[in-house]
Amino acid sequence: MMGLLLTLLSVSSIYGVTRYKGVGHGLGVLFLFGYFYGMLRARFPDGLSHFIFDAGVAGLYLAFFTRRSKPMRLGQDGQALRMWVKALMVWPICTLVLSPFLDSQHLFIQFVGLRMAILLLPLMLIGLRLMPEDLDRLATWLVWLNLVAFVFALLELALGVEPFFPRNASSYIIYISRDVGEEGLPRIPATFNSAHAYAGTMIMSLPLLVRRLGRTQAFDRLLTFAALGTSVLGIFICAARSPVVQLAAIVGLLLLVTRLSLKLLGGMAMVAVVVGFVVSSNPRFQRFLTLDDTSYVSERVTQSVNSSLLEVITNFPLGNGLGSAAGTSVPFFLSHLAKPQYGFENEFARVAMEQGLIGLLLWLCFLLWFLFKLPPRRRQDSVVANRMMWATVVVLWMTAFIGTGLLASVPGSALLLLWMGAIIGTRRPVSAPVKRPVPARRPTPGARPPPGLPEAARS
Repeated sequence: MMGLLLTLLSVSSIYGVTRYKGVGHGLGVLFLFGYFYGMLRARFPDGLSHFIFDAGVAGLYLAFFTRRSKPMRLGQDGQALRMWVKALMVWPICTLVLSPFLDSQHLFIQFVGLRMAILLLPLMLIGLRLMPEDLDRLATWLVWLNLVAFVFALLELALGVEPFFPRNASSYIIYISRDVGEEGLPRIPATFNSAHAYAGTMIMSLPLLVRRLGRTQAFDRLLTFAALGTSVLGIFICAARSPVVQLAAIVGLLLLVTRLSLKLLGGMAMVAVVVGFVVSSNPRFQRFLTLDDTSYVSERVTQSVNSSLLEVITNFPLGNGLGSAAGTSVPFFLSHLAKPQYGFENEFARVAMEQGLIGLLLWLCFLLWFLFKLPPRRRQDSVVANRMMWATVVVLWMTAFIGTGLLASVPGSALLLLWMGAIIGTRRPVSAPVKRPVPARRPTPGARPPPGLPEAARS
């Protein structure tokens, strides 16, 4: 019963806020439910709590795409993005039609797989139309949400995970991930459904926090700086390894494509020093150091990039239907209908498994088009934040070859797709300044005409 009430509260509140307060606040409420999705689903495991975030996304779409708004020049790239989104949404529906001819999952399981294949894709179109004030409002929400998540992470370090996540089917992944240190301590999920979801969301929120640093007053800037530091520290606290590598790659790529000011470089150095001191003082935060085993890392990368993807393309050229690959979160009340899923450590292999070679080629062509050029430099625009958003998307998709869940994380996947649309939005044509006509002045009676005029003009 509680799951039904939370689902109804999610869709109604997000619809109302988006409709009457703007899309920036509507996205903030959506991510409020997304941040606490894992904890709510674990504490109220009645089945319907599984769809809290999905219902919120539906409420956002209903309010955004039915509202009256001024026409906006989307430009050539914006129009192309709309076509890409349609193509990426149509093909998974075609796989549903083909599924009776394949050894696919039950139809209900395939409907659950639509979250990863279709449900979140229109967020790119919303990101395409985001205005600077919408991003500012969303950034304020993320500042407070990241700080609250960090507080929960500290409480879980002190009290353990179980007071916040009861042991049940919804929290199963949290309790099997006990591989931190020699004691076998659990990873820290904060308010999310897994430690990887916590770290991934923190990574994807960093560009908007950096953007907010240059657009607020002194107190708000200090608050944003605190949220930035605790977000980076949370990536180490959760004890997931790949997000640490992704963070280092994002910073390195940002330094290559953007000239940072000394003030921003000093702030980044200060955050690095504080985080480095805290991480070095607690072995529990140093699980990423196990990556120094080069033989294990090379074997893992080779297996993910080569074996899994080639095997899927060879054995399942048309795919095996939605929900057939591990990564689709099957509700426990539908688990008796689910066939065993194929496990991969490669997001592209997962796409090929579910949507076949055609679906994989669609995604690869779209990503090549998307990464074609950097966000442009413009006046009154946060170039560093836009370039960091671009670098974040690039790194996450480049590392999708050695991990899965990029399109299944709540709410990280929503942030990823939103940023992809916002990056295309930076390529919108800049509106030309409107030239106001200057009224002609009538000559005053008796005034002498300017010299040099012909006699006809004088008369």
